[in-house]
Amino acid sequence: MSVVSVAELQRAWLAVKGGRFRPGGTDLPPRRMHTPQAGAGEGAPWNPGAPVLPVLGCHGSAGATTVAVAVATALELPVRVVEASPAGTSGLTGFATAELGETGTGWVRGHRDLLVLDRLLDGYASPDQIPVPDPDPQDGPVLHVLDAGWPMGTLVRSAGWLSSSVLDADRVVLVTKATVPGLHRLEGVLHELDPLPAGVAVAVQGPKRRRWPREAASCIGPRTSSLLEKDLVEIPHDPGLAVRGLDTSPLPGGVLSAATTITQLLQLAGSSIHHQKGNPQHVR
Repeated sequence: MSVVSVAELQRAWLAVKGGRFRPGGTDLPPRRMHTPQAGAGEGAPWNPGAPVLPVLGCHGSAGATTVAVAVATALELPVRVVEASPAGTSGLTGFATAELGETGTGWVRGHRDLLVLDRLLDGYASPDQIPVPDPDPQDGPVLHVLDAGWPMGTLVRSAGWLSSSVLDADRVVLVTKATVPGLHRLEGVLHELDPLPAGVAVAVQGPKRRRWPREAASCIGPRTSSLLEKDLVEIPHDPGLAVRGLDTSPLPGGVLSAATTITQLLQLAGSSIHHQKGNPQHVR
């Protein structure tokens, strides 16, 4: 007899509540129980015209936004970055080279090269209150990189488009640091995300694994250990980026190189993404 985790039971209840089912392992589209008001969070679906790749920070200041924009930049394709971070925690504020301003639906839009950058105008008490992202631009992106911005434990216990976008994704990037707390939090996120999606990239900021502090290396949990051998991507620490944060300066070469590794690990080739535009929840 298989054991069902508490997190799985909670997600199952939220799926029933939101009309999302997976009979026989087959995904069905979200079922609308009513027509939501514009900008509503809970109960309002997000129907993007391109696949969604969630990027999850395992703890505060893990570097999830940096990894999100680096992956988007490394693809050298039209990509939309959607940052759903709580108030006061946005990392995108200074990254855009052109600001288009408020969209009128609770979002602020900017541009940088091939990227569309959407961040929240206001703060929200919970993920299910966050307004649904605006429709895709006319020349739509080939991928949405979703910087979820909330703890995984909060997301799995929430309803709404943000939670479902993370939990229904076939690919996900987990970001943490090579510290004892960072690796403990990674193990916790892997428990919350159980069962894992088909593709996982574990982006760890710090020195190369062989140079991790002994205390950090010795605290690796069983779920983390099973992923590190094949899914680890080492994100080099960049002192300048750590001081400045994201701004209009070019991203460091080492960070972009690591982001390219993530795109390869998750098979985010340009032709593959274009092929999947008709099936937004799946990035193969």
